[in-house]
Amino acid sequence: SVSLVGWKLTRGVKFTFPNVVIPPGGYVVVAADPATLRTKHPTLPSGVPVVGPWQGILSNSGNELRLEDAIGQEVDTVHYADEGDWGYRKRGPVDLNHRGWLWVSDADGLGKSIELINPALPNAHGQNWRASVPVGGTPGVGNSVASTNVPPLILDVRHFPVLPHGSDPVTVTARLLDEAGTSGLTVILRH
Repeated sequence: SVSLVGWKLTRGVKFTFPNVVIPPGGYVVVAADPATLRTKHPTLPSGVPVVGPWQGILSNSGNELRLEDAIGQEVDTVHYADEGDWGYRKRGPVDLNHRGWLWVSDADGLGKSIELINPALPNAHGQNWRASVPVGGTPGVGNSVASTNVPPLILDVRHFPVLPHGSDPVTVTARLLDEAGTSGLTVILRH
């Protein structure tokens, strides 16, 4: 069990936890409006503490959340977004006879929560997050997209030369991260 008394959310939203304890394998829900959350999620397990309200705004497009323990030490930080590794690309509408690309995330104001996929991997990478399956997420229970076996995260991708000519061989390097650890990958592309 972990006592959260005095723990705080200090970025994105502001909230100081009351005397609440999370049992092993348990959950606590921090809500902007606890009564409304319970109304919208009537199947929320009765033993799950719902605390709040927090103050501030959770942006649909991106924010940083920081959790500190009772003595002010950082326990966790996550900076989420709705583009890059946090979203996916989709063809946009026709604009001046051209169709561009848009970043899309189902957790960007469309009613879904953003959920961590694999807790054994760092939560700093958008590849380890996905929009919830149900609208409204799964407060008080396991994440709907949770998995303990996911493809490796592909990080720090680089290529050389930076501006290749048509006949130049190009070396692409990346760092792969999975549950077993980190490994390097080098791919040489030749035209």
